Amino acid sequence: MRSFVFCVLSFVLSLSTLALPVTFAEEDATEYTLRYKFNPNEFVHYHVDSLNKIEVQLNQNKEKTENSTKTLKHYRVIWVDEEGNGTLETMIDRVQMSVKFDNKTPATFDSADKNQKVLKQFEPIQASIGKPSRIVYSPIGKVISNDKKEEKETPNTPNQGFLIPLPENKVKIGDSWKEEYDVEVSVGKTLRKKVPIRRTFTLDSVENQTAVITFKTKIMLRLNDPKLGLQLIQKTPAGTIKLDLDRGVILSQDVSLDKAQVGVFQGKGAMRAVSTRVETLVDPTSLAQKDTESDTK
Repeated sequence: MRSFVFCVLSFVLSLSTLALPVTFAEEDATEYTLRYKFNPNEFVHYHVDSLNKIEVQLNQNKEKTENSTKTLKHYRVIWVDEEGNGTLETMIDRVQMSVKFDNKTPATFDSADKNQKVLKQFEPIQASIGKPSRIVYSPIGKVISNDKKEEKETPNTPNQGFLIPLPENKVKIGDSWKEEYDVEVSVGKTLRKKVPIRRTFTLDSVENQTAVITFKTKIMLRLNDPKLGLQLIQKTPAGTIKLDLDRGVILSQDVSLDKAQVGVFQGKGAMRAVSTRVETLVDPTSLAQKDTESDTK
């Protein structure tokens, strides 16, 4: 009798375990097309909250720098061609920044404050406010062309990037796609070297037509020189992006980094960089309401 019951239980368990992979296989088989959808005269606004901390240590001496920034930016869809490529006019609307060295009084900046005296370190940021730049993006986020008049970049210039690359083909949950690019580092007074970087994106989940995409960044070249590693210490972030599949718009980006480099001072000392950046889609009506409230004060 016991052997009979054991056989029945074994048979039932075998059926249940056989059914599970089929269910999972059906769920995993769903394919998704990830695309940006550009609509003429559409405005898309984002609020960016970022925090960067740098700590340098040599022997018993430590120095800390903390940089916090709040940015409002937007893009306007100027035109969409037959292939769905969108001509976007991008703009930084406002930047509020605070830079603090150790325990000293922080230096602050607000691009909306017309009465403040702009410190020299903030002048490049002030110059970028309200300056439009047109970029043509494909529906998968590939830059087709841009009309940037100034190619010079400064370390303090806010990141004006809006879109991430999307896969050309349909993807299932767990599928990945890659973006490869180069970053230049200085190897001498006049000599520069290109370092290959690979960013890997993965479709983590899809729920209520919101795709959750995770990414990580890797340097594809072995670096034995701490001076080179120091220049790249903030170039390998990881994060999570949420994409509205119906609207074809990024809802949010949550990016972070925590890296350290030793031997930065002739084989001694160390540097640690910790940063976070949260970018969130903003309702234009809420922005208009805030502007009205600030004008009445």
